[in-house]
Amino acid sequence: MKAQTIEPAALARLAGKKNDFSVSVQPDDLGWVVYVHDKQGDRVLLDLESKAAAVFDALEAVKQRLLGLGVEHFEIGEMEKDEGYDQWLIGEVQAALDDPSPPVPHEEAIRRIRSAIHAK
Repeated sequence: MKAQTIEPAALARLAGKKNDFSVSVQPDDLGWVVYVHDKQGDRVLLDLESKAAAVFDALEAVKQRLLGLGVEHFEIGEMEKDEGYDQWLIGEVQAALDDPSPPVPHEEAIRRIRSAIHAK
């Protein structure tokens, strides 16, 4: 089932009218997703082009976007930590450090990430 969505401009209108709504930020596989909860139900905030769910890589980016839309308060969902996660993460970091291939420039890494997000 596809989640209902809300455009950034619509969220700004909600915030400007001081309507009864709340906002929560939940962890996702790719980052943080913003949910708006109001009488219309739970809706996912769309990106600026209104093409896909907005996924943020950092909570500070979420905060700046929401403040820009007039939302001053939001709840942050807990990230669940699977047992063995720390060991897995340490292994992933060590594997990356041990990888002899040349590093990928930042711009190319960002392009690849964005491409993967848009492909979803």
